[in-house]
Amino acid sequence: MAGSGRLKAAVYVQDPATREVVVLVPGARPAPELAALITNPHAWEEPPEDAGAVPIAVGEPDPAGPPQPGAGGGRKGTGARRRPAAAES
Repeated sequence: MAGSGRLKAAVYVQDPATREVVVLVPGARPAPELAALITNPHAWEEPPEDAGAVPIAVGEPDPAGPPQPGAGGGRKGTGARRRPAAAES
């Protein structure tokens, strides 16, 4: 999908055929040979397919592995404080 996304920032690249500097303006959809030269994923409104993470289907294991015990996933308490009962006279 490289080259089919739109740019959200101006990008300067060197044309591989002519060796001239080409300015690609925001909103442009550059040719595939120029889009391949853009290495900053933040320059794209829609990042090229081959430059992003591969989505994981539901039910597939997480490539990062299972969560580690004690890694901050649980609550320690309710957060409510109890006030001592007022002394009755």
